[in-house]
Amino acid sequence: MVKAKSQAKRPPTSKLKRSTITGLAAAKVGLNHVGFKTKNIFSSAEKTEQSQKAYEEKVGKIIFSVLSQLRGTALKVSQLLSQESDILPQTVRDQLKTACYQVPPINRALVRKQIVQELGKAPNQIFKGFNAQAFAAASIGQVHRAKTKDDQLIAVKIQYPGIGATIESDLKMIEKLFWTLSKTSSLMPRQSVIDQALREMKARLTEEVDYHIEAENLKCFKEKTSIQEIVIPQVIDSISSKRVLSLEMLEGLHLDEWLENSPSQEEKDHFGQLLFDFFWFSFFKLQMINADPHPGNFLFMSDGKLGALDFGCVRKLSQDFVDNFSKMIPEVVSVFYKGEDSSGLFKTYHKLQFIEQDVSKENFDKEIVPYLKPYALWFGEAYKNESFDFKNKTPCPGTPNTESSVALKYLKGMFNEQFCFDRAHLGLMNLLTQIGAEIKTDWQKFRQII
Repeated sequence: MVKAKSQAKRPPTSKLKRSTITGLAAAKVGLNHVGFKTKNIFSSAEKTEQSQKAYEEKVGKIIFSVLSQLRGTALKVSQLLSQESDILPQTVRDQLKTACYQVPPINRALVRKQIVQELGKAPNQIFKGFNAQAFAAASIGQVHRAKTKDDQLIAVKIQYPGIGATIESDLKMIEKLFWTLSKTSSLMPRQSVIDQALREMKARLTEEVDYHIEAENLKCFKEKTSIQEIVIPQVIDSISSKRVLSLEMLEGLHLDEWLENSPSQEEKDHFGQLLFDFFWFSFFKLQMINADPHPGNFLFMSDGKLGALDFGCVRKLSQDFVDNFSKMIPEVVSVFYKGEDSSGLFKTYHKLQFIEQDVSKENFDKEIVPYLKPYALWFGEAYKNESFDFKNKTPCPGTPNTESSVALKYLKGMFNEQFCFDRAHLGLMNLLTQIGAEIKTDWQKFRQII
């Protein structure tokens, strides 16, 4: 969630209007492709690489432009894709990241209409008090302060009208845009990998637009999370529905506001440890992760507790994924920090379905390991010792990059859970870095209580 901005026009909902917007975008991508190919016929390798980056940046701007106009789930997809380092070039992702800050709320009339349709009565009949001005907004909904008839302060999350109806068509249109991009960039993986990512996004988005599912996620995490200093709001079922979700109001500061108050290093370490522990507790104990890593989904409370919000995008993890990914982390440290043999990592990459079974150890060492190295060093950095100071965390290098085209041909796919895990883990690393926490990074300490 982010703070609400000035109100926006209702996004186009008809398939014809949305298809027209996307068709124009695809045409622009095609024209840019023609210009890119023509310009580079007689160019040097260095100039071609510069031109490629400029071309991808233009494509990123075109994709973001169309998704911004479509809003709704299309804008949510833009946010998710900006974090998918395995399937999009950095220059494209940099453009899509701006979607995280383009979330103007809907107007009061639409808010009232949505509440009447979902709860059967007007806001003044349901609540003792209701603030029609949203205090937070996101890609598929916005949040309002309210007071129940018995004087309880609550947060009411209201979904934008018509969101769920556009998921499938939006993803199909986005797929067409990426198909065009894949024809012009060696930094895109196989079409099957892109298809897998889009299928996973469709599944998560379909769940996220159903607030009944989010309510059940909240109840599950609240009931099963045994870390005492993690606070999860209570769902108020009597005034919730598929598109309206009423929750206990938690009082605290979002990350930026909290950091503005100059917390001590001890406070930073305390909250950083809570974030880290909650992530790996969820991974091992619950075998679920909150796959939306936005910093606005956490509240830093005055009593030292951490409020966890927004459980719309939750991914259940299979035992196979948990087991095999757990084996990969020490192998990454072993190979890239200790210089040991890569046999264990090679086997784990097969088990995680990253590479085909016919990929040889020789090809793995020669063409895949060098490609993995920048990301592996970044990933393993926090886990190579018993503790880590995130003030010294190196930035995520992101993939693909210009050295990736050889290795990408070997990328077979991955567990479906991998997309959400990567997003959530990157979000965790970014949060800890932004805080500047020094914490114990015993990521396996919750394994014994499975």
